[in-house]
Amino acid sequence: MKTISLENNFIYLFFALLLFLFSSALQCEFSQYVQNGIYQAIVVLVFLIGVHSLKSNKSWLWAVYVMAFVSAVLFLSKYFFYNTILFEYIHLLIFLSFFVGSFALSYKQIVMSKAVNQNMIIGSLVLYMLLGLVWSILYLLLLTGSADAFNGIEGGNWRENLSQVIYFSFVTLTTLGYGDISPNTALAKFFVYIEAIAGVFYIAVIVSSLVSARLTKKD
Repeated sequence: MKTISLENNFIYLFFALLLFLFSSALQCEFSQYVQNGIYQAIVVLVFLIGVHSLKSNKSWLWAVYVMAFVSAVLFLSKYFFYNTILFEYIHLLIFLSFFVGSFALSYKQIVMSKAVNQNMIIGSLVLYMLLGLVWSILYLLLLTGSADAFNGIEGGNWRENLSQVIYFSFVTLTTLGYGDISPNTALAKFFVYIEAIAGVFYIAVIVSSLVSARLTKKD
């Protein structure tokens, strides 16, 4: 197994995020106990792979360690305490912080890179995945505060809605707009059209950046 470096780091992060997305889709296939236990273990694994793959500074490294620890504690706490809405918000904010931080660090590495190689192309895909996941968490925060924020998604525990919200986020990001899920409140509509704009803008920016880097290398 190759050591994680700046030449292959996005490959590890890509598969970690893919595992996160796949496990989110499979949650409903298992019993509640097994489902939550396996999923929480995957979340911690994704956090650890994510922070080590980005080769970031010690501040971000320890921040992610704390996120993983708090996430695990919040998961275990529901077996001993009443699962309050505050716990739900904290858990979602941890996810949001991780995805936003990972996006910022990934973007910095890709922009600073002067070479277009396999790692940078996969990194561009990782950025796109992180963008969709950031908005997924924002939608879950909306649903936690307002159960009727979206048509087609019932309010409830965010874990039960995670797969549907991720699906809706990427459908919006790619501007497919199937219409089976739609925003219902003004705030939800705001986040939805901002994501659609971000999705179109991202494609234009990342393609031009890769082409520019390629042409610069040839010169």
